[in-house]
Amino acid sequence: MLLLLGIAGSASAQVASFKPRLGCIPFMATSLQAMAFTENISSSLLDSIDKTGHFEVVERKKVEHFIEIEGQRLDNLNHDGIVRVGLKAGLDYTVHGSVSMTDTGASLEVNLVAVRSKKTLMKGTFRISESDFTRQLQSIAATIVERVKQSVQESLAVPEVVQVVVPQPRNISVSGTSTSIRLTWQMSDMEQIAGFNIYRSLHPDGPFSLHGTTTEPMFVDDRLKLNEVFYYRISAVNKSGIGSDLTASMRGATVIAPPAPIFLNVQPDIKGARLSWRPRPGAGSVSSTVPAAFKIYRKNESDNTLVMVVQLPVENIEYYDGDLKDGIKYIYTITACNSEGAESEMSARLSVVPLHPPKQVRPLSNLIRRIPVSWDAYSGESAEGYVLYRSESRDGNYARIAKLDLPATVSYIDKNLADNTTYWYRLSAYKKGGIETDPSEPVYAKTRDVPPKPADLTAESGQPRKVTLRWRNSGVAEDEITQVLIFRSLTSADMKFEKIGEVRGEMTSFVDDSRPLLDKTSYSYRICSQNSGGAFSPMTDSAAATTKSPPEVPAGLAVKPGLLKKAIVSWQRNRENDIKEYHVARKQAGDPEYREIGITADTVFEDIELADGAEVSYKVRAFDRDGLVSGYSDAVGARTKPLPARVAGLRVVDQASRSLEWQPSREKDVLGYVIYKKGFLGVAQKQATVSATSWKPSETREKAEYYVTALDASGLESPPSESVSFE
Repeated sequence: MLLLLGIAGSASAQVASFKPRLGCIPFMATSLQAMAFTENISSSLLDSIDKTGHFEVVERKKVEHFIEIEGQRLDNLNHDGIVRVGLKAGLDYTVHGSVSMTDTGASLEVNLVAVRSKKTLMKGTFRISESDFTRQLQSIAATIVERVKQSVQESLAVPEVVQVVVPQPRNISVSGTSTSIRLTWQMSDMEQIAGFNIYRSLHPDGPFSLHGTTTEPMFVDDRLKLNEVFYYRISAVNKSGIGSDLTASMRGATVIAPPAPIFLNVQPDIKGARLSWRPRPGAGSVSSTVPAAFKIYRKNESDNTLVMVVQLPVENIEYYDGDLKDGIKYIYTITACNSEGAESEMSARLSVVPLHPPKQVRPLSNLIRRIPVSWDAYSGESAEGYVLYRSESRDGNYARIAKLDLPATVSYIDKNLADNTTYWYRLSAYKKGGIETDPSEPVYAKTRDVPPKPADLTAESGQPRKVTLRWRNSGVAEDEITQVLIFRSLTSADMKFEKIGEVRGEMTSFVDDSRPLLDKTSYSYRICSQNSGGAFSPMTDSAAATTKSPPEVPAGLAVKPGLLKKAIVSWQRNRENDIKEYHVARKQAGDPEYREIGITADTVFEDIELADGAEVSYKVRAFDRDGLVSGYSDAVGARTKPLPARVAGLRVVDQASRSLEWQPSREKDVLGYVIYKKGFLGVAQKQATVSATSWKPSETREKAEYYVTALDASGLESPPSESVSFE
């Protein structure tokens, strides 16, 4: 306890004599009105903090210099970026925030960050009036000092003493060869472990004596004889010398096993390694020494545990190990197993480091809307090309912008970039299958600024399928504006604009009609200028217009039913005074969809040559003189006059008198009946037309077959009745 008190007292003395370094990130204005106060508030607050005498205040210009080096902008500087700037500038604390205006003065949001611990020590909002400006800033400075003192005292608190319990090894595995027994296990926290004590006995219940030690979670008890049996217990020892409880007793025995394979080579690859080996000749006539499979074990240089990654059939003498990490050294060993599962000694250990990422790329700054990027050719033989990534901040999300399929390619031009913007680049090499190295270290470049934008953009509404734009060029001759680009969006919440055209720089109008626009649709437009170097101005504010409405859907559609072989369709005339014509569409039974059958300027259409009893439906749409089209009207249907019903009840009344009769038709307009005689090859011959419901042929003895049809007033004839015969 005296030692702890002595350390604490020494630390307090150091704090009293040490002035932490503090820097101010320029405050951001949340409005145009606040911009006039931001510079004054930032400087005055930093001066008030300096006067407390508690900090070594670093000049603002030095802090802004490191912000520039980092390629950061104040409007997207996040917590991680502030910490990184603070570390590079050698600061202990940073102050940053924002200024907004209220009816009574300014509202100041202040954030205090401890750079080395990356903690936000204070975040508060303070109201500042113009009449009490100086005193309120001094109060904020005093609050910052007190919060720093409180943080230092918290860091000097004496930690509570906690009793340490060392966990036991777990998942113990025991295997034997003809001359050794191998033990492997797992440990939950190897960083706290100094080593392991191995205890051995001839009996499962002991007594156990210390047999060996190891710093790895593996132990080989070698120089044994065949068929020897031992029992083992293990204790883990931490770096303070405290040991865990002994594990349960585990049995191990020597058995006949194959010899270890010959580990020939391990070659580095992108995110992987290629291993090759050969089986070592066995004992010849002893089957237990013949390998049936191989096991591959792996660990990295920071691990103490060899872990089996795969078991392969004996035919395999090569293996590709993928999903490895760049820059990590991996260590491999191989064993052979016989058909009974007995495992050989481990082969020699070979190590490999996967192929490294490419070197940093070299981007060029100050070019217009493009950044050329170059790099050194990658040395890995398996590389098939490169993938280039880009982000707008050093630690942001990097998006793939190019995949280059030739490893000899060592440059790329990144085009169509934003103006006056910093971009960060990283490069990876890839091989067959798309497996990539880690990306190179990030580097940045910045594009050039832009020309002035056009002014007074207007858009004319009410035109058929087009919109006329007009504007005023605001540039001067020195701007060398070569063209004006036009962008369009459907007026909606997302306002996604797409380029639709361009005109010469001296032009001040544009007609959007290259592709017919949608009817009765609102479009928004923005335009920008482009100078001779290819740089673009900011977009103008949007101007909106609505195209001409299409005709209304025709109303009052009707069709007269029951007409002979035709239908007459009628509708109301549209209210628009520029209707040119109407298109009529029809659908009959069996048709998959409606088909246009006629065009008329009238409001009546006669559809002729229809089938008897045809079920038909119609739709109509209107066309105006500008070619605009209404939607189809609701469908109306009708049926043409059908054929009379089939004659029923035809029978032979008397074979001797050879007379026929049938039931009368129920249709009121049936005027008579037609009698047919079936002739040679089924060809029917008309015999008579009668109004009665009976008939007698003139032949009295001829064998014949007859049928009857009904005939209505429109001349329509029913389908044939059932036939009857005279013998």
